[in-house]
Amino acid sequence: MKKKWKIVLGAVILLAAVGFISVQAMQGLEVEVKKVSAGEIVRSFTEEGVVVSSRERTLYSLYNAPIEKILVEEGDQVSEGELLVTLDDSELRYTLQELNARLRSLEGEKLQLTEEPGSAQIESIELRIEQAEENLEAVERNYNRLKELYEKDAIPQVELEEAEELKKQAENNLAQQEKALEELVESYDPPRGSREVIDANKSAILAQMDLIHYQIGKYSIKAPISGVVTDLKVEEGEVAGPQAPIMRLFQEENYLVETRVLTQDIYDITEGMPVKLTLELRNEDMGFSGEVTEISPFAEKSLSPLGLEEERIKVTVAPDIPEGVRIAPGYKLDAEFVTEELFNELVVPKAVLFTYQGEDALFVIEEDRAEVRPVKTGLETRQEVAVTEGLREGELVILNPQRSGIDEGVRVSYRIMD
Repeated sequence: MKKKWKIVLGAVILLAAVGFISVQAMQGLEVEVKKVSAGEIVRSFTEEGVVVSSRERTLYSLYNAPIEKILVEEGDQVSEGELLVTLDDSELRYTLQELNARLRSLEGEKLQLTEEPGSAQIESIELRIEQAEENLEAVERNYNRLKELYEKDAIPQVELEEAEELKKQAENNLAQQEKALEELVESYDPPRGSREVIDANKSAILAQMDLIHYQIGKYSIKAPISGVVTDLKVEEGEVAGPQAPIMRLFQEENYLVETRVLTQDIYDITEGMPVKLTLELRNEDMGFSGEVTEISPFAEKSLSPLGLEEERIKVTVAPDIPEGVRIAPGYKLDAEFVTEELFNELVVPKAVLFTYQGEDALFVIEEDRAEVRPVKTGLETRQEVAVTEGLREGELVILNPQRSGIDEGVRVSYRIMD
C-alpha cells in the first residue's frame, strides 16, 4: 500500500514540475526594460569650487618689528582707514634723535663759517705790528750809524755785527706779527666749497629723517578696505615682517566662486557661460546658478587626488545666491559646467549597449522575444547615450544585456523600469 502511495506522490511532483517548466517556457525569461522616449541629454563635467570675496586684502608689515598692540579680533567688522595693529617704533625714534643731533652739529659748523673775527683780536695784533715796525726803524737807524762809524774805523767789526743781528731779529718779529694777522683773517674765510659740503650733508640727513618719519607711519597698520577680519595669525610681542601675513580682510558681498579646470576641458568654457552650483547641506543639497566671469590666461601645475601632476586653469564664476542662503569665503561648492545640451533625443543608458558584428547594438523586445538591434549613437555622457539611428520612440530596451540566458530570439517577460 505504501509503495502505491509513493508512486502516486512521485507522479504528482513530476506533473507539477512539468507544469512549472511549461509555464516558464510560455512566460519567457524575466527581464527589466526601459521604454524609449525623446528627452534631453547633457554633457557636462564637475569641478570643486571655493567661495572667495570679490574684494579681499592680506595685510603684511613692510618692516621687521615687534607687534606692540593688536586692536581687533577675528570676525570684527572694520572700516577703511581704521587702525588695526601698531608696531614698536622705538628703534626708529632713537635713530631720529641721533640724526637731529647731527643736524644741529652741521648747523653749528656753518655758523662758524659765517662769523667775522673779533675787533679786539685784530687791534691787538695790529698794535704789535706797529710796535714791531717802530722797533725795526730804531734798530735800522742804529745799524746805519754804526756802519758809517765802522767804515771810518771808529768802531770794531763786532759792534757792527751785533747791530746787524738785532736788525734781523726786528725784521723777523715784524714778519711774525704780520703772518699772525693774516692767519686770523684766513681762519674766518673757509676754503671754497665748505658751505656747499655742509649744505649737502644737511640735505642727506633731512632725507634720512623724512624716510624714518615715513617708516614710522607704516608702523601703524590700517585697514585698506572696509571688511571683516579673518585669519588673524599673530599675537602681541611677536615679530611681524614682509614674509608672514598678519591678517586678512574680506567684504561680505559680491562673492565669487573660483574653480580649477583641466586644460583639456577649458576649450569648452567661455565667459558668460551658465554654471550649475551645488552647496552640500546636512539634509539636502542646495542648487543655484552662476555665470563664468573670468578665465585665467595661464595654467598652474597641481597634483591630482592620485598624486599625478596636472595643469589646471583658474575659472571664476559669479554665483546667483538665493535669498536666505548663507555662504562665506572658504565654503566648498560643486560647479557643473554644461558643455553640450541636446533636446528631443532618444536617450538610453550606456549599459544597454554591446558590440555586435563590430557595431553598437542593444536588445529590444519584439513579440515577447529578445531581438538584437544594431544602432548608431551620438552624444554620450558617463551614464547615457543618444541613439540617432536604429531605434524608435516607445520601443522597449532590455537594461541588462549581459543577463544569463538572454540571446537573440529568446522569449522574455518584462518589467518596465522608470
